[in-house]
Amino acid sequence: MEPPTDKTPPNTVIGSGPLGTTTSTSATLAFTSTEGGSTFKCALDAEPMSSCTSPKSYSSLSLGPHTFSVAATDDAGNTDASPAKRSWTVSEPEPSVECTTSLPPTADVADAVAKAAGGAVICLEPGNYGRLTISGVHKSPMVTVRSGPNGRATVDGITLTDPSGLRFQALDITSGTTVTPSGSNIQFVGNDITGVAGIYMFGDYRIGDSISNVLIEDNDIHDLDYVGNQDTGFGYGIEGVGDVLHMTVRDNTIKSTASDYIQSASPVDWVVDHNTFLGPSLLGTHEDHQDLWQIFGGGEGITFTNNVARDTETQESLLFQEGAFSNVVIENNLFDHDSRGYTCQLYQSSGLIFRDNTVVGSHWGCLFRDLATAAPGSDYEIDHNVFAETEASLDISEEGRADTWGTYDYNVSTDSSAEGAHSVRNWAPLWLDTTDYTPLGLPFAAGYRP
Repeated sequence: MEPPTDKTPPNTVIGSGPLGTTTSTSATLAFTSTEGGSTFKCALDAEPMSSCTSPKSYSSLSLGPHTFSVAATDDAGNTDASPAKRSWTVSEPEPSVECTTSLPPTADVADAVAKAAGGAVICLEPGNYGRLTISGVHKSPMVTVRSGPNGRATVDGITLTDPSGLRFQALDITSGTTVTPSGSNIQFVGNDITGVAGIYMFGDYRIGDSISNVLIEDNDIHDLDYVGNQDTGFGYGIEGVGDVLHMTVRDNTIKSTASDYIQSASPVDWVVDHNTFLGPSLLGTHEDHQDLWQIFGGGEGITFTNNVARDTETQESLLFQEGAFSNVVIENNLFDHDSRGYTCQLYQSSGLIFRDNTVVGSHWGCLFRDLATAAPGSDYEIDHNVFAETEASLDISEEGRADTWGTYDYNVSTDSSAEGAHSVRNWAPLWLDTTDYTPLGLPFAAGYRP
């Protein structure tokens, strides 16, 4: 009797290579296949796929974004239909710190910022500068306040009132940062942020004000706890309420908060990308509700991509609730033992992509919710996700009308809950590793890929 024909394509896994932003114009990427004896084809950017072996190296790369793709073909001729991809950006090397002005801890930093010419770099010498309170300052080009070349400077929090064109970089920030009632073109880059609060923004829509174009990048935001009553922003990693739009939260590590890691109210054009969220939770006995990202009041243009949440112990991870949502993208994220409740509760949206995510070890998986008094959702694409080892054995579910709002297929669940003709149900988990949780033995590519 002839053995059965192998029709299952391999999965291709990129094990190492550049990520995020780098100044190197060279790159080396290592990759493997879940089936021994496989051959590979690779491409960089718009190049056609061509034969290659691991590791694959490139040199003299141009400045800007690059994407490497690789697909394995097993010895039966089956090719991975979803090539593994890794993207990064080559940037110019950051020049050595060139300070327009250097200030000692006894200086009036706010006055120096107010008087600085556009494009100035104000360097703070090592020491504690107290709290920075800056009001009504508008700069173009942007003025930077940063630690100087001799070591880190500490500020006991930052209060910004109606600012624009300011960057705060490489500072140790304690006791919280606030931006209100308006602001634009503000950046927080490479800071260590701890204390009772992270970054709080309130765009006061009641008087026609808003906060826009804020970059929060490459910060270490951690150990945000408080005693006594919870004041504004206490315990939150990043909070944007009122009218806060055009936000980029990228490449940060947010660890151990007492409230939400991120909270938004009716956000517009928020991108949360390539962040790492870590526990343990500091909620403790605080009378609060803690989520990874809570959105209330709807929102539009919401992107949550390429993030990792590990052991965060939140009550939910993604809670997008009770409002009109549109154009929501949740793609290529790893939720690793993240939640004591649902990994996600997502209310109706006009346009929802939930794809290539791995949810492992939460209490419940994902619930696509239906607020019966609201207009129905539409254009759902829920596919190529892996749900595994939920404590309550409820991996993926739809409420009310939600199962009619689009397609649910090519998903993997360790219970019987994954819908769709091509989905894999009652999967016995088999992982290449338990860091990135790359699944093995599936008939199609699914789940998070670093």
